[in-house]
Amino acid sequence: MILHISKLFIILISVIIYLNDAWAADHRNLESGFPTRIEDAYPISFRSLEFQTKSEYEREGDHGTNAVKIIPELKWGLIKNAHVALATPLLFSESRKGQQNGDVELEGLYNFNVETQSLPAFAFKGGVRIPSGVGSNKTNYELLGIVTRGFGEHRFHLNIGYERKNQRESGENSDNYTFGLGFDTPINLDTLFTADFLGEAPHDKSDSLATFIIGARKQINPWSVLNFGIGSGFGGADTPDFISTLGFQINF
Repeated sequence: MILHISKLFIILISVIIYLNDAWAADHRNLESGFPTRIEDAYPISFRSLEFQTKSEYEREGDHGTNAVKIIPELKWGLIKNAHVALATPLLFSESRKGQQNGDVELEGLYNFNVETQSLPAFAFKGGVRIPSGVGSNKTNYELLGIVTRGFGEHRFHLNIGYERKNQRESGENSDNYTFGLGFDTPINLDTLFTADFLGEAPHDKSDSLATFIIGARKQINPWSVLNFGIGSGFGGADTPDFISTLGFQINF
């Protein structure tokens, strides 16, 4: 009887250790908005679930308006080397007369390869924004190519994105292009420093704009990560002069 209980105990401990390794949150896994806007080429762990909430505050210099965006998101490691995500952003903006319920966003990311000595890691992300929000009637499609390359403990990331509006208003372009460069390096065993530069040619034919954000990702425990960042923008009338981000994610 004692031997049987001992075997069950050993099996239970082994399962717990396995799940800790398989489903642990990774503070080096860069995701858009956590805390910068650049992503790396790696998905979350296979079969894991990740819930995250990110918030972003922007203040526009020319108009002096404040905007806060809160985005709850759920990710699932559906297959190996890939994950799918569901998000519903909420926007609180002075220029848009209060709260705006966001559209439903569906995304999927697939990693083609693990980085080698001669080849960086490549990934592709596709997404669709369904017009379910207040005053929203446009379906948007997004494509993003991602490259990640490491040099020792330092990593560099390249993001090239394209967004297509299914319907456009007068004075708008159907196409939106983004180009981003990112960098991350560990501060210590559980803290990661991140920085990015993101350029964008917006739909509304206004001047091209760019943002620069620095931040940190802090591993709180094996399952959760806290991140924060600050930044600024330049290049256009609607560019924010101050940006701050805060987010929390947990794997289960």
